[in-house]
Amino acid sequence: MALTSIAAAQPYVSRLGRFQVDQKKGCAPLTINLTNLLAGDCTPGKPCVMDYEGNNNQQQNVFTYTYTKPGTYKLTVLYQSIGADDITITVDQNTPPNFEIYACAGAMATIKVTDNAYDQYVIDFNNDGTPEYILPFSNNILTPSHSYTPAGTYTTSVRGRRLGSADNCTPKTQPFTTMASLPIPKINTLTSVDAANVKLDFTISANVLYRLEIATNSSSSFQLYQTLYGVNTLNIANLKLDDNYYCFRLGAFDPCNNNSTYSNTICTNKLTVTAQSDVNQVVSQTSALGTVISFSILRNQNNYLTTPSTTLNDTDITCKLKYCYQVITNYNNGSKSTSLEKCVTSFSNKIPTAISDVGAVVSPGSVQLNWVQDPKFTPVNTQVLRSSNGGNLGFYQSTTGTTFTDDQYNEGGKYCYQINYQDKCDNFSPPGTVTCPTRLEGTLEPSNVITLKWSAYKGWQSGVKNYLVQKYSLSGSLIKSFTVTDTTLIDDQPDPQNQLVRYTIKPIPVTPNAPAALSNLIEFIKNANLYYPTAFTPNGDNLNDGFTVAGQFIARMNLKIFDRWGSLIFTTEKNEMWDGTTSGRPAPASSYVWKVEITDLAGRTYSKEGMVALIRK
Repeated sequence: MALTSIAAAQPYVSRLGRFQVDQKKGCAPLTINLTNLLAGDCTPGKPCVMDYEGNNNQQQNVFTYTYTKPGTYKLTVLYQSIGADDITITVDQNTPPNFEIYACAGAMATIKVTDNAYDQYVIDFNNDGTPEYILPFSNNILTPSHSYTPAGTYTTSVRGRRLGSADNCTPKTQPFTTMASLPIPKINTLTSVDAANVKLDFTISANVLYRLEIATNSSSSFQLYQTLYGVNTLNIANLKLDDNYYCFRLGAFDPCNNNSTYSNTICTNKLTVTAQSDVNQVVSQTSALGTVISFSILRNQNNYLTTPSTTLNDTDITCKLKYCYQVITNYNNGSKSTSLEKCVTSFSNKIPTAISDVGAVVSPGSVQLNWVQDPKFTPVNTQVLRSSNGGNLGFYQSTTGTTFTDDQYNEGGKYCYQINYQDKCDNFSPPGTVTCPTRLEGTLEPSNVITLKWSAYKGWQSGVKNYLVQKYSLSGSLIKSFTVTDTTLIDDQPDPQNQLVRYTIKPIPVTPNAPAALSNLIEFIKNANLYYPTAFTPNGDNLNDGFTVAGQFIARMNLKIFDRWGSLIFTTEKNEMWDGTTSGRPAPASSYVWKVEITDLAGRTYSKEGMVALIRK
């Protein structure tokens, strides 16, 4: 644009033409001078009265006045001879105009006036009092390029001017340092704020005009999005981040040469998170325009892992929990792009492992079930099913943990059990192994031979290897163990020391670590089984020389001998033998009555009597 000269101020005539002012409009503070007053008036001898602001603040013969506040004023001059005349004075707000100075390469610059308050703008690149341009108002006025010689730091000024006004408005000044070339800008971070907005933070230089450009998805064709000046952050709206990914680059624009020096390219991430059974799949999709070195994945706002891959199958999860993911794209220049946060609730439809190994330990009046729980599944509802006497299984009780005690157990019920559960992911286990405790029973023959029989143990998936029959004494000491593969045992071995014996059956599993099982305990008290001769010959040949009653498991015995008339002729409590004498003399050959009272080792008391023949030869 050509330089337009600033015209000299013209005098302005009052309403009736009786005086003039050199200015009737301007910026505050505005100083005006009264001229061409009527000859012979406004003298010391014939003073005029001036009211400059129309507020009756009257002064005599004051020809210069300064308005300090913006406003519209009625200036009145009262002549003594002919009356008053007036003129309107307008004082505008003195606001320095806004402008931007754009650096160009080669120590050049242009100025853009962004103000709309004035009719004209006076441009002085060097602030040396000699303006280079006077521009009329127009939106976004841009001067031609100006070359600074020599290169360096200058003060640039722009002042506004209104037509028909005094040229007294205050300029705005701004320092400016020339540039040999425009510095390369950098977009530092891109943050996805929500599904429609992203925020860009970038590094800029003073007095550089920037052009932000955008490309969509895999396109490499960038379009101008917005010009920027003096800001280092920007919110970009009306995007569709769930459907697309966008790339941005920032150009340092040289308006003198109409070219740009571009920053790095940074792109949004189109993040998809899908919950599948036992895995959360995280898929990040972005453009290849930027140089990406890795992806940092945040889980629940904590750093989770850094990977070169755009896909993550996250299996380190717990069902029914909420997981939120973000992906940060790391570029080779240190820039970072943060995606939206996407959340899913994890789930699992994996069928839990059935309870297949159960031990059943029987105690008097109860049975305790113990089982192995697969640690990969956490039960929240464990149910115990029970059947009796070969009937159908039905719900019995709920329990927690891996043990259950049935206090209503008895061997006669022939109970069997099954353990099923629902895990914390709401999945139900298949039916567990049916568990039937070993039921032991037995018989004692008069000869003290014991026959044991038991039911085969059920509860281990791999079955029973063999059975360990354990025999205990009255005091609980283990007497003997028998290992058998059948379910029957006959114990006919002599055992004169233990009248009371107890037995249990311990099934031995094929799988060594299976929970232990144990049958009920049964107890037998053996018979004393008395032995006595029917005749004896006390002749000193050491063969059948005396009479006594003998037997097993006798703790105490009281033996009495009576003759045929009922007279007591012998008694002992020490299990002594009767040698066939009475009162120290040989008793005659005859039949005698004997009576015995016995207490066995089990504490039982009973009596027996019989006849014995005394034979003498």
